[in-house]
Amino acid sequence: MRTHYCLDVTLTLIGPILTRGGQSPPPGIDAPMARDGCGRFMLPFSLIKGKVLDAFRELRPGDPDVADWLGKPSRDANDDYAPDRGRLRFGDFATTQTGTPDDGVIERIAIDHATGSTTGRMLAVLEAPFGYGEPVVFTGKVQFIADEREANALRVALDEAMRWVPAYGALRTVGFGRTKCVTTDLVKSPATAVSTPTPGKASLALRLTLDRPLCLVGKKHSRNHFESLVSIPGAVLKGATARLLLELSGTRSNVIDPATPRGDFPKVWQHFEAIRFAEARPMKSDAKCRPVEPPLSLVVSREKLRDGEEKRWLFDVALASGPMLIGGTAPAFGPDWKPDEEAKVRDKFGWPELPRERRTRTEIDGQTGRAKDQALFSYGLVLPKKVKKGLVTESFVWETVIGLEGVADSKERQAVAEQLAKLFAYGLPNVGKTRAVATVEWRPDRTAPAVGGAKPVTGVHVVTLQTDCLMTDPKTLGDDPDKLHDTYAEFWADVSRGALKLKHFFARQSLHGGYLSKRFGAKRAYVPYLVTDRGSVFVLETLDADRAAKCLEAWRDGALPLPKWVEVRYGRPGERLWMTCPFLPEVGFGEVAIDLVCPTKATP
Repeated sequence: MRTHYCLDVTLTLIGPILTRGGQSPPPGIDAPMARDGCGRFMLPFSLIKGKVLDAFRELRPGDPDVADWLGKPSRDANDDYAPDRGRLRFGDFATTQTGTPDDGVIERIAIDHATGSTTGRMLAVLEAPFGYGEPVVFTGKVQFIADEREANALRVALDEAMRWVPAYGALRTVGFGRTKCVTTDLVKSPATAVSTPTPGKASLALRLTLDRPLCLVGKKHSRNHFESLVSIPGAVLKGATARLLLELSGTRSNVIDPATPRGDFPKVWQHFEAIRFAEARPMKSDAKCRPVEPPLSLVVSREKLRDGEEKRWLFDVALASGPMLIGGTAPAFGPDWKPDEEAKVRDKFGWPELPRERRTRTEIDGQTGRAKDQALFSYGLVLPKKVKKGLVTESFVWETVIGLEGVADSKERQAVAEQLAKLFAYGLPNVGKTRAVATVEWRPDRTAPAVGGAKPVTGVHVVTLQTDCLMTDPKTLGDDPDKLHDTYAEFWADVSRGALKLKHFFARQSLHGGYLSKRFGAKRAYVPYLVTDRGSVFVLETLDADRAAKCLEAWRDGALPLPKWVEVRYGRPGERLWMTCPFLPEVGFGEVAIDLVCPTKATP
């Protein structure tokens, strides 16, 4: 039987040791020693994994199990840009030893080969918390899913590989970070889930607690820097769940075929495509409100006072009759806000300020063992805890909802919920680039939003997108921007079956291409996806009160359905829609809030 295993590793190195790529150096230090979020000196998980891979290349050349354990780069794995991730999940290796005082440093200088003397301006000051010959003990974990036979084989292989590595970190050729000894202990991971799902519910609320920093790349603003999102998209949660199902089933396939259930979770496997994973949003662990995406109809009005000070007011103009001045000045929409104004608005809507950490990495040339040219990149990580002077001052959780409304039969729905509880009993692994493991806490109901709903204006409803949504067909827009209102009106008439009519809107659109187009549209000409951004506001007039109420309730509890044109445009014979279109309700897109009461001054 396949289950969750953890290999506890104790790695003893001989000082001095230098692992770089962490926080900004203190004054006077050119190369600081990497620290984790708790301030402990550490060896990053990527360093450990890279050294294990190097050892496997020498000890097990051509062994296909190595690619299964550690994965392959997309460019080597296939031609469709789909990742081929390994099954082993490495954590950071940290030490509780503090070493010498903070002023312990080592100086190095470059030598001019022509003159044999020192080169000008080439003095480097290295942080050296551990002295020459000092043994330093690092502990960490390697987690994986396997049966008992393979788990024991993996323990032997990893123990052998880490012993084979002569040194870890930088400056290995001058004696830094030499390996003294390695010990490993294989244990079965304990169950970590808290409570169980509430029986009979179509929406299952849960909170996720991460065991390590989070890295989820959104839009790339440069080729070598990746800043993590703060929320966990539903697509990431569903992908991690699919990976968990596949690993527990023992198959090496990357696709869950509902016609051929495998393993101990047949109902989850059978209905997997219909299960909806909402976006998981960060909250303080003791918070009573879930964050809400601020609407794009918010404006800031700035008033200059006689003493030179500036007074600012926040208004929601969603129900305004048209453009106007407020206090004699033009109001400022979101793109024109100052940074402090945006921060205050997000705070009002329940978004916490999460701590961050930056790590810089580089690809290693397999032939020389040195850093590869033009292969430097950095991650901006989100930390699940705030730490001050070694003590945790705040911790954060991510709350989400798993929707089973797509499973029509109530008995089948209950069976799916029960099997999901067993599936997540040991946590949800493989979240983001750091392969974080999320402990699952089932909640009796979803947490109230930071901004609640109100009794709507008679005959009018305001719908605010909480996540991006496919709404407008690019082909119908053409080159005429005035057609945008007509296209949005067609969308609302379609999804409400004529019960609601669009009056006006505050919306923003984005083009998503690049990797997504290559991954999901490899068999057609390059056409990016046109997506309506989160926060977009639509003011709808009621034409049929009874049908409109049913639609609004369904959207509030679930998500906006796809318009008819999506299947026509992106569907392909013999392939399911998720293979060709990534913006589906089942992965969190189209979540809405209805009739928000925004924490502003009265609507002008």
